[in-house]
Amino acid sequence: MKNSFPQKILVLIMMLISFNSFACDCECDGDCSFSVIAQDNEFVALVKVIDYSSYLDRQILGYDKKMPLSMTVEIIKKYKGAESRQQITIWGDNGAQCRPYLSEFEIGECYLIAPAKITQDSKIGVKNDYDFFSCSTDYLHVDLQNGLAFGKYSKAKNEVRLTTFESELKK
Repeated sequence: MKNSFPQKILVLIMMLISFNSFACDCECDGDCSFSVIAQDNEFVALVKVIDYSSYLDRQILGYDKKMPLSMTVEIIKKYKGAESRQQITIWGDNGAQCRPYLSEFEIGECYLIAPAKITQDSKIGVKNDYDFFSCSTDYLHVDLQNGLAFGKYSKAKNEVRLTTFESELKK
């Protein structure tokens, strides 16, 4: 049986690709757009990213800077929830969670968020802080000056006026 060098290379490449695959292999059942997630989640707010609070202690393939692990956001407007703090911490992915990497968020930018509350302390979150879930749309980028939010707002809309969002959330 002939064992060719190109076959070995192909097998090696396939193995390397599979090792670098995303740790969260999920599918969304139903409509996981922001409008639905915001209706279902307990806490919904308009926030501004203040800073990255902590960083991963290792590099992430394809990202040449230090990867933020947590970020501090200032609550500009609370739409739902019992949160009383003016600033909260949101935790991101460490490479093995089903969370987005926080490098997707820019310091000084605003976002509509519908995060989940963390229920216990761990290396990847502190009780009563928050996190996002990669398999649903639980945040949208906001252009505050024009009053628009961008991202998967609904199955049919990738942007929404903040005033429209507010009136739909109250329904």
